[in-house]
Amino acid sequence: MLKAAPVSIDFTRKLESSDTRDRLMAARYLAEHASPKEIPQIEKALAVETVAWVISALKRALQRARPTDDAPPVPEPSELTAEQISQIYSNALEVTAKQIIHEVEPILGTLRLSAETEVPDFNESDTKRGLERMEALVAGLARLRQAASAPKTEEFGLDHCIFAWIDEEVGEKPVSILRAGPQETIVDSDKGLVCLAFVNGLRNAIDATLAVAIEGENYPEITVNWGVTDIDVWIAIVDSGVGFRGILSRAFEIGSTTKAGHLGMGLATAQQAMTSLGGSALLIPGDRGARFEMRWPKAIA
Repeated sequence: MLKAAPVSIDFTRKLESSDTRDRLMAARYLAEHASPKEIPQIEKALAVETVAWVISALKRALQRARPTDDAPPVPEPSELTAEQISQIYSNALEVTAKQIIHEVEPILGTLRLSAETEVPDFNESDTKRGLERMEALVAGLARLRQAASAPKTEEFGLDHCIFAWIDEEVGEKPVSILRAGPQETIVDSDKGLVCLAFVNGLRNAIDATLAVAIEGENYPEITVNWGVTDIDVWIAIVDSGVGFRGILSRAFEIGSTTKAGHLGMGLATAQQAMTSLGGSALLIPGDRGARFEMRWPKAIA
């Protein structure tokens, strides 16, 4: 029986697509059919690709196009790795959040315009409070979508950003923040993703601290520390507030919260931002208060 010829695809166009599925299709096609003449295109795609399973397929394609005696062809993995599963989840989360926001935002806008004119005493109504909660949910989904996006690396001063983020979040709140990290800490990372994780962790610490008002005493101090090791960058936020009262294993799940009026998306967003950077977020309850820690790998030159 004759073997069917492989179906050709426009891999050049698909490799440059913004859709991960298109790039993966092209990369897998090349992993099976690449020849030396495709090496420049594969190398070009590898130089800008950020998705782990697409990178893996492109590397197999490059190896097929220029095989060596030293390196046997890399087999197609039979099972997805943890990193690939994480990438797939992040991509699905980003696409789903985008679609929900696209559908819900105009409906909310129309509802608010109608309610403001049709509901008596709108500013004091449950309708307004319900709309504000829905608008907060959409804003939370937007942050979650941003947290699931592919990182865009740039050089920035981590300590300077931490100072600015603290000042913005604290504002007029009666809390004191001790900044205990080294000065002039320059890192290469996605500043937006780091900011998302840090700000959500700091908000939790501030809320926990404000919840322990003791008559005649000041609020306990919050400590923010940071640093860089040989392999990663880290930030820790330590508070002496009310502590974590929920189920620790579910702390980072979307919708998990013990606070009235909260949507339970802060820690989930922080963890997703760290996942997108290849790092992790950790919550460690103490006898009093909690420690929120975020770590992500140093950029490789």
